[in-house]
Amino acid sequence: MNRILAWLEMFGLFALLYVGIPYAGLRIDRILGLPPLPIFVLGLGLILLSIGVAILAWCFALFSRVGHGTPNPAMPPESLVTIGPYAWTRNPIALGHATALIGLSLFLGSVFAAVIVVVLAFPVHLAMLREERTLEARFGDAYRLYKISVPRWVPRPWRR
Repeated sequence: MNRILAWLEMFGLFALLYVGIPYAGLRIDRILGLPPLPIFVLGLGLILLSIGVAILAWCFALFSRVGHGTPNPAMPPESLVTIGPYAWTRNPIALGHATALIGLSLFLGSVFAAVIVVVLAFPVHLAMLREERTLEARFGDAYRLYKISVPRWVPRPWRR
């Protein structure tokens, strides 16, 4: 039951992000009188949204199946997850959210919502620095080795 509540809390937070950011961006766009985006940008937005959601679904499945936990700090994974997108970047959930939110913003035609996502990258980066210290304390040498071999943000291409 606690695990279900942890997932529900995260989905509630995600729902607020996915409604709040586009809503605020569209309002600001309207106030500034920004023109509508070209149709191809809306299509690009749909593609980015789909990619971001796919990354998130993959990460959440790994957190549950491999890590035996959730993305909620109240019930984090019990095991360090280093496969899938975690083999390319240490923060695929944040990148998945950024991709999906920028995609949603563009799909809805809001330039300013995409700007809000970019501005939020700074506090997210600070949160990730704190999370890294927590992970190092929890997983010790395993996390330190992972940290050395996998970049924080910019994904590395697949290794052969």
